[in-house]
Amino acid sequence: MKHLLKASFATLFGALLCLTCTLAAQSPPIPDTPAGRTLRAWLEAFNSGDRGQLEAYFTKFDPTKTQWKMDLNFRNNTGGFELVRIITSDRLRIEFQVKEKASATNAVGRIVVKDADPAVVVKFGLSAIPPGMTAADMTLKIDAATRARVIDGAVAKLNEFYVFPETAQKMAADVQARLKSGSYDAISDGEDFAAKLT
Repeated sequence: MKHLLKASFATLFGALLCLTCTLAAQSPPIPDTPAGRTLRAWLEAFNSGDRGQLEAYFTKFDPTKTQWKMDLNFRNNTGGFELVRIITSDRLRIEFQVKEKASATNAVGRIVVKDADPAVVVKFGLSAIPPGMTAADMTLKIDAATRARVIDGAVAKLNEFYVFPETAQKMAADVQARLKSGSYDAISDGEDFAAKLT
């Protein structure tokens, strides 16, 4: 009977080991670019849950972030993240999807870095995907018509609600002139456009 139990345990252990290796192998590869290396370093530090590793990550890659301790609390709430997929990637920018280890919540993230050795984070964002939406819904690409509609809507709200009407008119004239001159033409990402307008 002991031999049978040992054999069953060994078989079960082997199966679990194979399953673990298979699941680890399914994690998508992270590109070997400055943005990809930064993502890899962030995931390792964040998932470690270790204060020292998080502090070392921010010191090296994101030295202007002063509230890194909030990430430790966030890590404790989420249990860390599993990388689901890389959405888009180029040398200095990477968009990705992750899943919380502690829940079924998925999120879309973006890291933009400045070319340096090591790369320095210029922009980092992580947004939970609301129920009924997909990662594709969160990576909003915009065109010229959309940019014009957004500016028209912002101008209308400025003129209706801004406390100083003269200032609202100046701001409206400025963004409309920038739109006409083509200052926004190269922006196709909704979040980048919102940041530029802000």
